[in-house]
Amino acid sequence: MKFLKIRKARKNLKEALQYAKRIRHMYEDIADPEKIQELRKREQDARQARRGEDTAHMAAAGDALIKICKKTAPPRRNKKIRENVEVLFVAIAAAMAIRTYIFQPFKIPTGSMQPTLYGITIQKEPVIKSDNPLASVLNFVLFGERYRVIRAKAEGMIRTEMGADGLPHLYGQTNSDETSTLYIGNVPHRIPNKLIPFCRFGAYLHKGDPMVQGIVKSGDYILVNRFKYNFVRPKRGDIAVFDTRALTHPQVRKDAYYIKRIVGLPGETLSVDPKYLLVNGKRPVDPRFNKIFTHPDYNGYQFAQPTSPPPLIGKPGDSITLAGDEYLFFGDNTDQSLDGRYFGAVNRRQILGPAFFVCWPLDRAGIAEISH
Repeated sequence: MKFLKIRKARKNLKEALQYAKRIRHMYEDIADPEKIQELRKREQDARQARRGEDTAHMAAAGDALIKICKKTAPPRRNKKIRENVEVLFVAIAAAMAIRTYIFQPFKIPTGSMQPTLYGITIQKEPVIKSDNPLASVLNFVLFGERYRVIRAKAEGMIRTEMGADGLPHLYGQTNSDETSTLYIGNVPHRIPNKLIPFCRFGAYLHKGDPMVQGIVKSGDYILVNRFKYNFVRPKRGDIAVFDTRALTHPQVRKDAYYIKRIVGLPGETLSVDPKYLLVNGKRPVDPRFNKIFTHPDYNGYQFAQPTSPPPLIGKPGDSITLAGDEYLFFGDNTDQSLDGRYFGAVNRRQILGPAFFVCWPLDRAGIAEISH
């Protein structure tokens, strides 16, 4: 029995010594030097006591060691709260690491990939038609729908100007963030481009009257796999996100990410024969492109509209030849897409990764490639 008591006392003292060692390593540079010196002395006493067989001596040495440990590193107040906060910060750090290096969410703001992926759209009525406030919450949570109204800040009509064709045209300016600035008198109103067709043109508005209103459906929220392209090359047909900072076209936002479909790979020459894409003079053999060429929901690939500077693929005979580290991106909806036909190739280093899942709105959730 005495042997078991000695063994237990030595075990308890060993644990106290390990605890003291951790405290000393953690606080040696910031604690009171006298307390560190005393801690070392108590550690030495505990090791000597552990070599003997006096259990009472070992217990006293252990108590003295723990006591100086608490003086060196006093127990923190609100320990449970601190631990919960630390766990929260670790969880946030882990989530940020996943977001930065593995799966990153992005929002589709425009219609350049419709109907494969949807940007912000406008509809006349919500899915759940009810005056109950709960219906509005459900429409937003399930379908990404919210009622939007922009009110006139001045009295008058939305300004237009007479065009060369003798017809009134919109007076205003297009902004780089998918909005336009319209005027009532000289007062500017910033309107999302998607809402402009719903503006009350021709109506005389009083200050506070609805200038435009409608049901706005959020664009798709997608997950992008930032891990995949570290191990495999991007493939033709992939829907991928890329950074725009290195692009020089004046209409491209420099602080944005675009999502398009990869149509050209390094070393290839790309051109358009409406409604077909040509890779080195031939149509690509891929069900994803066959869908774009033939499905009635798609318009196929078209020439870019005249712009300044002129587009790179805007007429028969135009083509783009890619270097060894370049890729070309087109939108699936080329009628509404600022893409490689205008700004050209994208360097491999600019590509973040492929989109693989639509996570919201819930009525469109699923694999990103599937057309809804």
